[in-house]
Amino acid sequence: MAKQRIIYFLALVGCVVFYMAYQLWFSWVLLQVVVFLPLMSLLLSFVAILSLRTDLVVAPIMPMGSAERIQLNVFSKLSLPPYSSKIHITKPTTGESWQIKSDAEFPTEHCGKFYVELYKPRACDYLGLFHIRIRKPARQTVLVLPKPVELEIPPNLYGRLAQSWRPKPGGGYAENHEIRQFRPGDNLNNIHWKLSAKVDDLMVREPMESARGLMLLTMDLNGTAAELDTKLGQLLWLGRWLLEREVTFDLRVLTANGIEGWTIQNDDEMDICIQTLLGTPFAKEGSIREQAFHAVWRYHIGGKQNEG
Repeated sequence: MAKQRIIYFLALVGCVVFYMAYQLWFSWVLLQVVVFLPLMSLLLSFVAILSLRTDLVVAPIMPMGSAERIQLNVFSKLSLPPYSSKIHITKPTTGESWQIKSDAEFPTEHCGKFYVELYKPRACDYLGLFHIRIRKPARQTVLVLPKPVELEIPPNLYGRLAQSWRPKPGGGYAENHEIRQFRPGDNLNNIHWKLSAKVDDLMVREPMESARGLMLLTMDLNGTAAELDTKLGQLLWLGRWLLEREVTFDLRVLTANGIEGWTIQNDDEMDICIQTLLGTPFAKEGSIREQAFHAVWRYHIGGKQNEG
């Protein structure tokens, strides 16, 4: 904009000098045109600026290390006026922020949660002499997911993988059932009517639950960006390894809000947990390893010690 203003100022000075030197009718007309040219440009571009709309396009979820770009689309009902803006990225968990140019690659070197928005978007008149602030599009949230980091399987884990079942107290929903004869006091809703008709005796589905005991993973949500990549990557890999073997486990994480917990039963719950941790404030001090939990097996993510 400074360049355009300097050029216009020199042109105006030249017209004034030309008029003072010759004082002819066409020098006067030229001077009037140059004087009123900024106003004409502003009036013509004002309608285009009022109809100008921006659209910030960015993928909401990206894998770490991917080459994703941020796209800024600008629309106007009339000829598009000069437009300028930078993209502002903020990492809420650490407070870091930086700016990149539009159509630049999104920084996916580390996992995390990021806010993406335009920084001071503005449009200029067609001559580039005046600028007007325009409304920003809504802020976008981007999650950069960690890559699984393979762990050495703790030797004492294999002995806990053997599955055993016991009747679920109080009944209710369960993925596994055992078929047995009806006993007085059983819930009539649990009667297996087709099987009962075949064997000519009342048979019921008895809900069963795992008798394996509590399998627990713990983690401290802190450290550098590289350390967080490793921790979440190890959690993702070990969690999937357990789920592939139909092992339900609990997760306890020390955050700025204290100890937060999840019960993970499937891949969807694992993904939701990871995405939640990406935007959770870091723990400032202490370690969850100092906390006592009643579990038959426990493993601390990010540490060398595992407890059985």
